[in-house]
Formats: sequence, C-alpha cells, structure tokens
Amino acid sequence: MTNDRPSPPPLYERLFEWFCKENAFDELQGDLEEEFQQNYRKHGIKTANKLYKREVIRMMRPSVIKKLKSNRQSNFSSMFRNYTIVAFRSIARNRLFSSINIFGLAISMAVGLLAISFLSEVYSYDKFHENRDRLYRIVTDLHRQNGAIANYATASIYTGTRLATDFTGFEAVAPITKGLRGNIAVGESSIPINGIYTNNDFFKVFSFELLSGDPSKVLLEPNEVILTETTARKIFNRIDVVGEVIRFENGTQYKITGIAKDPPNYSHLKFEAIGSLITLQEKNRSVTTDFGVIWSSYVYVLLPEGYSLDQVQQNLDRLAEEENPKLVYWTLSMGLQNIDDIFPGDGRYNQFSVVMPKEKVTSVVILALIVLFSACFNYTNLSLARSLKRAKEVGVRKVVGARKGNLFFQFILEAIMVSLVSVVISFLLFNVVKSEFLSLDLYIERTLTLDVSTQVYFYFIIFAIAIGFLAGLFPSLIMTRFKPVNILKGASSIKTGNGVGIRKVLVAIQFALSMGFATLVVMAYKQYNYALNFDLGFETENILNVDLQFNDVDLVKNQFSRIPEVTGISSSSILASTGSSQSNWVKYKDRLDSVNSYTFDVDYSYFKNMGHELVAGTGFDEGNDQGKIVVTELLVKELGINSPFEAIGETISYFQKNWTIIGVVKDFHYGTINDEISPFVFTSGRQDHYNINLKISSTNIVETMRSLDEAWRQVDQANAFQAKFYDEWFELTYQEISASMKIFSFLAGIAICISILGLLGMAVYTAESRVKELAIRKVLGATLSNLLVLLSRNFIVIFIISALVAIPAAYYLYQETIVADAIYSIELGFWEFGSGALLIIIIALLTISSQTMKAARSNPAESLRNE
Repeated sequence: MTNDRPSPPPLYERLFEWFCKENAFDELQGDLEEEFQQNYRKHGIKTANKLYKREVIRMMRPSVIKKLKSNRQSNFSSMFRNYTIVAFRSIARNRLFSSINIFGLAISMAVGLLAISFLSEVYSYDKFHENRDRLYRIVTDLHRQNGAIANYATASIYTGTRLATDFTGFEAVAPITKGLRGNIAVGESSIPINGIYTNNDFFKVFSFELLSGDPSKVLLEPNEVILTETTARKIFNRIDVVGEVIRFENGTQYKITGIAKDPPNYSHLKFEAIGSLITLQEKNRSVTTDFGVIWSSYVYVLLPEGYSLDQVQQNLDRLAEEENPKLVYWTLSMGLQNIDDIFPGDGRYNQFSVVMPKEKVTSVVILALIVLFSACFNYTNLSLARSLKRAKEVGVRKVVGARKGNLFFQFILEAIMVSLVSVVISFLLFNVVKSEFLSLDLYIERTLTLDVSTQVYFYFIIFAIAIGFLAGLFPSLIMTRFKPVNILKGASSIKTGNGVGIRKVLVAIQFALSMGFATLVVMAYKQYNYALNFDLGFETENILNVDLQFNDVDLVKNQFSRIPEVTGISSSSILASTGSSQSNWVKYKDRLDSVNSYTFDVDYSYFKNMGHELVAGTGFDEGNDQGKIVVTELLVKELGINSPFEAIGETISYFQKNWTIIGVVKDFHYGTINDEISPFVFTSGRQDHYNINLKISSTNIVETMRSLDEAWRQVDQANAFQAKFYDEWFELTYQEISASMKIFSFLAGIAICISILGLLGMAVYTAESRVKELAIRKVLGATLSNLLVLLSRNFIVIFIISALVAIPAAYYLYQETIVADAIYSIELGFWEFGSGALLIIIIALLTISSQTMKAARSNPAESLRNE
C-alpha cells in the first residue's frame, strides 16, 4: 500500500530539524505537517510548499532556536566582538577613505533599494487569488490578410459563452467587458462611476471578497449591480445598501445585490461596480454575440484539478475553426495565459489596465546591477590602494598565529559594517528620489507606490550584507594572501595576469560607465527635443484638446464658443499623432486588391481649425455628410488614381460601405516619429466624437482655462474639466524617450559621483604615497604644471581608453533602445558623441588637480625632515 500524501519541501524540513530545540521539535514539526496537509487540500501543492517555507522561516526565533554549546558560543562571541572593535577602529582611523566608501556605496545602494521595492511590488500583483495556479485568461491573436499578426489580451464575450455552454473542461468561466460607466444621480449632484459587466462565475474564478450578498445568487438577473465598498460610501455614505436602487443620468436603473471589498492595489482588475452581463445579452448587443468583437472584453477561466492544458487548447482551436469562416478581413486564434503571467506583461494590446512590460522590469534590474557593481568596484579599488598600508597589520597577525580564515572574516566584517552604515544613508536617499522614480513614466506612475513593508525592510538588510560581502570579497582574498617575508621586503603593486594594474582596470570601468551614461543622456535629449518639435503637417500650436467624457458634443461646443479667446473649434473621435490608431482596408475597382488605411471621424470645421491643406475638392459640409469621404494624397497614389483631381467623385469601399471621395488633403504624419506617413481617410458622422479641439488665442492662459472650466461646469458638474494642449500630449506620447532620458541622467549622475569619489580617493592616495618624491622634485625646480602632468598622465590614458569603449557602447544602446523603432531620428555629430565624455574628463582632471596642488604647495622641509 502506497502513501499518496505529499511531503513538505525536504530542504526546509532538514533546516527546521537543525535549528529547532529537541524538546519542542516533535510537537512543532507535527503542527507544521498538519498545517501543510490542510493547505495542500485547500490550495494545492504549490501554495502549500510556499506557506510551509514561510512558517519554517518564521520559526527562527529565540524561543525555538537551540542554543549553541557554551564554549563555542563564548569563543565565537569574543572573536566577533574583537573583530568588530578592530573594524570600527580601522574605519575611524581612515576617515577619508571610509567616508568615500560609505557615500559611494550609499548612492548606489539607493538605486538597489529602488530596484528591490520595484521588484517586490511588481511581483505582488494578483497573488491574492487562491486558485491562481488554475486561473487563466483567454488571449487572442488577430491574423490579417497581409500576414501581420496582432496580439491582444482580449477575447470576445461570445467565446466565453460558448466555452461555458458547449465545451467541457472548465470549472468556471467569467466573461468580462467594460462599459458600465456614467453618472449616478445623488440628490442635486451626480457621482461618476466606472465598472464592468460579468456573470455569476466571477466570484468562483477570482478571490474578490463580497462583504454582503450571496455569491451564488448575484449577477443572475438583468440590471443587477454590485458596488465596491468605496463606491457605496460615495453614493449612500454607508454600505448596508443591498436591495436599494441606483439610477444613471440616462435613466437606466440597477438593483444593488451585493457589496464587494475594494479590489487590492496589486490587482490588474480594478472596478468600482459590477453589473450583470445578462443586462447586455438581453439587449442582443454585438459585444456579446459576435465572435470577432474582441476589443474591450476579456474571458477568464478556472480549470479543474488535474486539468490538461492541451485539451483546453484543442477546445479553443475547435471553436476558432467553427467561427473564423464568418469573419471577413481577419481570422482569430486563441490561447491561454496564466494570471501570474499577466503582470508584468508581454506587450499585448488592449490590456484591462496599465500593465508593466517585462522588458522594463529587466532593464531596471540590469541598470541597478550596473550601478551597484560600479560602487563595489569603487570599494575594491580603494581597498586595494590601501592594502600595502595594511600589509604590516596582516604580517603581524600571521606571525602571532592568525589564519587566513580569521583575516578574511575580519576584512569581510569590516566591509559589511561599511555597507550597513551605507544602507542607512541610502534609505534616506531612497525616500528623497522615490517620488521622482514614480513619475518616470506611465507604467510606473499608474501601477506602483513603492511603499515599504516589513518584508521589504528585511530584504534591505539582506541586500546590505550581500553588497558588503561582494564589495569586500576580492580585497579580503588579496590581503589574506600576503606573506610576512614579502611584507618585510616591501611588496610591489598587485597586477592582473597581463600586467595591467587591477586598480587601473577598475577605474577604467567606472569612467567608461560614467561617460557612457553621460553620452546617452545627450543623445536621448536631442532625440526627445526632435520628437516634440517634429513637423507633423498640420497645426498643433495653441490647440487645446478637451476630453468630452461622453457629453453631448454640440452642447459643449456651444458653451466654449462663447469664450472670446476661443478662435476656432472642431471635434474628432481620435487625436492625431498621439499614438492612438484605427484602421481598415480600402477597396477600389479591383476588389481583390486593397490598401490598409488609418482613419478617424471629424466634423465640418476640423480641416480649417487644424490647418490641413486641401489639394483637391472640398471638406465636409455642416449638414449631412453621410457617404462622403476625404482622403490623403498617398491613398490616392496607392489606389492607382493618377492625380488628386481625378480622385474627386470616385467611389471606394471602406468598413463594408461605399463612400464618395469629395476631397484630397496633403499628406501628414498621423502616427509618431516611429511611423512612416501612411494612407489616411477622414469620415464624418460615422462614429462618436470624444475630443473637442479648441484654438486658443490668449495673453492670460490661466484666466482662459478658468473661463473654460466654468463653461464646462454648465454642461457637466460630475466630471472635472480635462484638457491638454498638443504639446502636453506629445510629452505623454514620447514619454518612453523622456523616461529613458531621466533614467540615464539619474544613472549618469550616480555613476559620475561614484567614479569621482573613487578618483578623489585614488588621487589622495597617490599624492600621499609620492609626497616625498614630489618634495624632492619641487626642491630640484619642478613647477606646479610639471607635477600635475606627472600625477595625471596615467589617469589621462585611462580616460581616453574609457572614452573609446564608452562612446561606441552608448551609440549601440541608443540605437537598440531609444531609436530602435524610430523612422525619423536626429543626425549625430561630434558634440552628441564627445560632449559627455569630455565633461567627465574635465571634472576628473579638476579632481586630480585639487589634490596635486595641495601636495605641491606643501613645504618640502615638512616632507623630508626625517630623511
């Protein structure tokens, strides 16, 4: 008979047995085993193992840990106390070098603390779901006729319905779609809410908590709604509101059947209200009945224990085979994505909310490691520079019986103590720069808080010990190898295998990093400035774009038109050149040939207001423009029409409808600098407008914005006035470049500080070690410039080598990151390549000069009086 009961992780079992008191072991081990089996039955083996490990770590407390034998404990305590005193004395005796090491490590460790907090928070997302090992999202790949594939995080509601009713192998299926939004009438005011529609399986799939209401009975009937705790308090000032009714300003009523606890901060699904999906299904909206409508809906499934992913994938493939023949312009394929893989994400389109890209997580870690290694190099460099001064100490200790292990432990302990002091300072720096880090870009700003928990504090301490060990490892190994006989003879400087001094190699690496980051900053700034001022081919200056927030466009226009500073007004469904896009296939005479063209909907005044140049025909009229279309020159050319004038009056098929070309405008950049000019189509009256474009002429923009805000409140008192000038939109559009520029600037500043601190220490050491030589040369007639050249010439060679390495590396990184996708970029010249390196060299030479001048101005008699 075999025992199928799983066993806890064996490594942690042995660890617990090793440190636990013998008289308490049996009882505590039994409790841990019992709790492990309960967690296994409830959550599965993966979660049970994790909880078991956590409990073993928690058991490491004085009441549980067995005591060491008294003599060993006494010897170790004495040795540790002695080494600690010696380490403190060494740090205090060498104040300058210790200060340089401490502040150099502190600056870089602040970056390390940011990275630790960043990673801890990023990988906390969606971990509260109990069954997350069986919780998957259906994702969709859209295959276009030209072979292009677009990867979406979405799937159709129809897919979720079919999986739940026609296929086996699913414990629960929860289709979700956005769209439950609007203003709730509350007395004479209104409160905006934003929520989702889903079905009763929602609370089976996810571990969101219902504070009131029966999870098995909610969301079963039309016009049912669940409010979050915060939303209920905003509307009713209480949460005991199950059974009451809320009314949207459009007249729709919903009955409250439950109150849900607010979604945790670290949930990629966030909502203020949950409406019953059957509300939409009864209205037979295409979002619930069309397999191809995938743009804003999501399907989550909970698979049963012992599930087969291959079988589930076969079901998805079979569903796609059945439904794809109904689609015209593309086909769809579907796959599974575990909830743990959603955040950080893989770059799929139409995520439910902002999702941190995996590439950004990787880049933050790599950049943090680069800075940390630079600081460790700095510590190693200065420790090696001082190693000969400590050689006599090593020799004496070895003569009186100290072993290599004793010396190694002492030097490592000294490095760890420096690191622990540094981490305290770095925590202060961490709090100073945290807000700037959070504002770097959209992903970080909208998903992270960098709040420090007890667990993260523990990570900080472990991190400090690890950095101290890493920084002190190489110097400790070198110094413990000193032989007393060689020390008495006077050991020469330590060399690497090829004869180049280790210290010179480390200095070169540090300055290469500084020069590389500085060069990257210059290149990124030039490209960012170029992007902001790029000629798009239409008017953007003094254009204020107002978010309509689903208000009536004509009503809002009427209010704004009364303001004298508004000299032009138009509306559109999308803002051009800000990254948003919509496209479809244009068909002309040959139905087998088609051109993919971007598009958005505009009103009759858009072309004049935005400065688009008509090269043939006319724009839209104020009246009915149904069936009429305006295109760009490039589309005319790609359709094979000889000239813009010949295109007027021609009929094309677009969005499965025939349109008559009434005008041709000059080509413009609808996309960003990452996109080439593409064919474009303007329609009018085809879809809702979400933006109003105001041309502003004002000498007091603050007063004008106040007038606009007052006009807005005449139409909408629930939603705040939201508007941005095009310049602000471009800053958001090119936030990736801006974020890269800020990151590289930050890292450049840190790398420069660390390298200059290291150089200062090296310059001080060099001047001190050659003070008698300098005094003799000064007595023999050497000038200040002679001494400066003498002490700096070796460093100048290092700087040149560093520049030769840093500049090509910076250019490669610039090409691979900042302009990797850009069609249009700046032309790089001497100043873009050389200014960063030149700045670092000037700062470095000034640092060396300060120490050289100090040594040169000293009285030779003071230096030579004992000779």
